Amino acid sequence: MYIILHVQYYQFGLKIFRSPVCKKSNMAQYSQWPKVELASNDILTIKDPSGNIIELFPCYGYYFPRSSIEKRRYPDPRENIPSIIKMKTRHDDVFLTAYPKTGTHWLTEILYMLLNKRLEYNKEYGKVSAMLPLQTPEMVDKLPSPRILNSHLLLSSLPRDILTQKNKVVFVNRNPKDVAVSLYHFCKHTINYEGSWNDFLQLFMSEKGMVYAGPWHKYMMDWDNVIRNNSKLDVLVVNYEDLKMNPLKEIERLAEYLDVKSSSDFYSQVSERCRFNQLKDDYKNRNHPLREVIFRKGDVGDWKNWFTVAQNEEFDKHLTEKLTNSSWTFRYCVKE
Repeated sequence: MYIILHVQYYQFGLKIFRSPVCKKSNMAQYSQWPKVELASNDILTIKDPSGNIIELFPCYGYYFPRSSIEKRRYPDPRENIPSIIKMKTRHDDVFLTAYPKTGTHWLTEILYMLLNKRLEYNKEYGKVSAMLPLQTPEMVDKLPSPRILNSHLLLSSLPRDILTQKNKVVFVNRNPKDVAVSLYHFCKHTINYEGSWNDFLQLFMSEKGMVYAGPWHKYMMDWDNVIRNNSKLDVLVVNYEDLKMNPLKEIERLAEYLDVKSSSDFYSQVSERCRFNQLKDDYKNRNHPLREVIFRKGDVGDWKNWFTVAQNEEFDKHLTEKLTNSSWTFRYCVKE
């Protein structure tokens, strides 16, 4: 069981952003934004079953960790998200969207090679530099085209211009059991979560207050509804497990969708360059704030090392109840 101690959503107003200050340390890809003032009643405080506390700032359906806001990792979301919604996109922008810990760093590198038709990792600008709402429209406007703009936001908080420009949108789907395990390890590093795996799993299945993109099932149902019912939205769904099992086929499918067709030999080289373990090794040498935790295992089926029989049964029941009438399907193991 989870306990909600207090919640109140903030009423926002618009301001002009000041330019951020970039830190020259192991956090170099993050910008240090102007201080965001939060009142006590802006904070959503959650206790897991063992009493561990997570403090969040809910805004536009996104759950910002209070600690990250106070460390000035984000521009004020009450101002930034309305600006993102109104921002102008470029005709060749590609949006990469997904729930956290679903494979967006992996897909970013694949997309970068396909769009630029060269076998180089994206050292031109990091994923963090093109992430909304971690950056402002003014900051991402400085990035060269073609931009790969990535986000864990819902479509309602992304630029409306996506529809008018008919931008390509790649949505990554990963089985929720592996997502939960990966997010657990991620939160232990990013917000110093001290609860057990079982404590975290209860939060993951809860109705309110999961870190970052909110409750997984609500996020997925929202995107499912958007993809099925918005004819103006051009979306390609990539399944994480398919990319693991048959990377060449999925890379060719991505290239065809993006209209950047190349040779089979090039696709094979992209597949080889973007193998999970190779990217993991490369990230260790990058000046990335979370380089040690971005690529943890990447295995399909690692959830079996964490879920007990009882937890698995409880989770399956949860999915049946929460994903009624959705079109999502999931693969929990593959033969590699």
